Amino acid sequence: MRSLNSSSAKLSLRHLQRNFILFLLAIVVPIVAGLCLYKSHADATARARVLADVNAHARLQQLGIEQVLSVATRHVQQLGVQFLDAMASPELAVSANDWQFFAKMGIRSSGAGALVGDQLDPWWRERFGELYVNQAALNEPQLAKEIAASVALFPAMHAAHYSQPFFEWTYFYSPREDFSSIYPHISAVELQKATGTNNVDAMLKVVFNAGGTQPVQMIGPNRNPSRQIRWTTPYFDAGGKGAMASLLSPQYLKDQFVGVLGTDVTLKMFGDLLQKSRHALGHALVVDSLGHVLADDAGLVQDAKDILKINSVLPAELNQIPLARLLEKSNELQNLDQWHWIAIPLAGSQWHLLVYFSQIELNAAVQEQVENTPLILAALVALIITAAWGISYYFALPALRLVGFLNELQTQPMQPAPWVPTAWQPSFNAVAATSQERANYLAEVQSNAEILERTVDERTLALRQSNEVLQKTVQQLKTAQKMLVESEKMAALGSLVAGVAHELNTPIGVGVTMSSTLYEKTDEIARQMATQTLRKTMLADYVEVTQQGLEILMRNLEQAAQLVASFKQVAVDQAGDQRREFDLAETVRNVLQTMQVLFGKTQITIHNLVPAGLILDSFPGALVQVLNNLIANTEAHAFIGRESGSVWIKVQSLAEHQLQLIIEDDGLGIAPEHLPHIFEPFFTTKLGQGGSGLGLNIVYNAVNSVLGGQIEVDSELGRGTRFTLTLPLTAPVKTSAA
Repeated sequence: MRSLNSSSAKLSLRHLQRNFILFLLAIVVPIVAGLCLYKSHADATARARVLADVNAHARLQQLGIEQVLSVATRHVQQLGVQFLDAMASPELAVSANDWQFFAKMGIRSSGAGALVGDQLDPWWRERFGELYVNQAALNEPQLAKEIAASVALFPAMHAAHYSQPFFEWTYFYSPREDFSSIYPHISAVELQKATGTNNVDAMLKVVFNAGGTQPVQMIGPNRNPSRQIRWTTPYFDAGGKGAMASLLSPQYLKDQFVGVLGTDVTLKMFGDLLQKSRHALGHALVVDSLGHVLADDAGLVQDAKDILKINSVLPAELNQIPLARLLEKSNELQNLDQWHWIAIPLAGSQWHLLVYFSQIELNAAVQEQVENTPLILAALVALIITAAWGISYYFALPALRLVGFLNELQTQPMQPAPWVPTAWQPSFNAVAATSQERANYLAEVQSNAEILERTVDERTLALRQSNEVLQKTVQQLKTAQKMLVESEKMAALGSLVAGVAHELNTPIGVGVTMSSTLYEKTDEIARQMATQTLRKTMLADYVEVTQQGLEILMRNLEQAAQLVASFKQVAVDQAGDQRREFDLAETVRNVLQTMQVLFGKTQITIHNLVPAGLILDSFPGALVQVLNNLIANTEAHAFIGRESGSVWIKVQSLAEHQLQLIIEDDGLGIAPEHLPHIFEPFFTTKLGQGGSGLGLNIVYNAVNSVLGGQIEVDSELGRGTRFTLTLPLTAPVKTSAA
């Protein structure tokens, strides 16, 4: 028999060893697989982070460009307001005294050619532009107004150019294309040289052509009936400032087209902005709907001798995509084959910011983000393997050897302890030392087994009966809780259940804990009997613990039963209340007559100020209950230590078929720390003195749930308390629960 037990023990030990190896594999393999998944997730996260960074950077570039566009737009709009005022009232633009002063400096108010002389002092020349008049314009009746209005604009132009250096030219074009003002000052000789002409009339034709954009025709009423401010296509400036674009604003005075105000911005400014904010990933362009490139972050536009088209800048693969396709999904990252791009409309213009990059560039950026991830994963794998080895060597293998050693001690009690790590040696030596003691003690335990078995059966039966009583008690508590919920129909159901649970938690928790303890003690005695390791002292301890536990169980179960009985006393049946029409004053008077019996030695004077004739279609039973509780609460709390007091009951009418019923006293008041809690269930300042803490909670639920109103309380220590009930004249219809 011993040989059979030894063989079975060895098989069991090998089974444990195999299970431990499988356990280690079950831990290590999922962790390694998780690390691989993490590597994949890290790559995806890095890619998303890179794309988000590119998108965010593009938004910053968008904001920078739109800020310049906004500044230019405000510039021409402000000039437009001043220009139209000057056209409407020329005497307010430039006075006669001003013209006399200007004439001394060589500035004419009429005539053909350039009206501002080259002999101007540099300080004045910086603050004046130039006025150019075609010979054919001398007989035009509007010319004098246009000249005066243009001169009046020069200070504002100077201020704008001084604060925003990216303004190259600001000008006015007459609708007849025979007069123009230009700021900053450029002499006729310089402008004729730049335009390749030899007289002012020919020069003005080139200026009004403006690089082929023809601004007056483009912005005039025929081609711009909606009178919008527009940007021109890019062109090379006739004044020698390089590639630029113009912002044009049509001017209308009493619905008459009176000219064009505009400002020129060099494309170099947009290019500088993109180059300074260039991102490591992606290439940025500013393009218009016709495919002109206004700026780029590589300086191609600045170095070009002509206006670039988008097909000369984009890679060959992207050039295969129509421009409309590139720009059609604004603000969305798009991709095709090995290329990605995003087109962002620029507010205040017809332009788009186009950012593009290749899949190769994206992969390189992602790889840079996750270059340390493989090293981290390798370190984690090494750490997991080291931890598994440490667990095996210092914990699992000694535990398995302990199991084998215990199996051997069953047949060979004198077996010496095997070799184990130092930390385990005391435990193994202790097991070997007690093996002989255990063998000797088993004989003694065997003689007491029958007595112990009978005792255990008796205690088990008693414990089972106690558990049945406890279960019945718990069921009774649940039934009581349901009755409370149904009777009160509380709007704050959770607060009441929490209060009941709080009151019952201690006795039930103690009972459950003690029953669990007795069960564990019984189970432990049973196991020791089965293994023949039970000692007499342990049996005596069990009997003592069982007796004490049963006493605690009975005491707490009785306490729980008493609590359930007390909770049943607070039920108020609102569902039985009948709805009808009633006079409020009569109802209040009846309540006061019945409440007089509550008043003790304290002389309480109740002033009923409710006028007759207020008819409510509501639930008088619920209202009576509310008044009873409020008056009883006042009698119990408001006048403690006083011989007399007063209570006022009055009504205020409100709009929308409502009224306010006010119950106010001149008593002690409510402490500020108690005021937020007075409507909570089971809250009372007279705990143990007859207070249940449910009176004002019943009031709150009756007002809100049955009467369809609201209740508020206002109190100050030493100055009394006021309850304000806001009630509808017609109570809402009750809906029965399904």
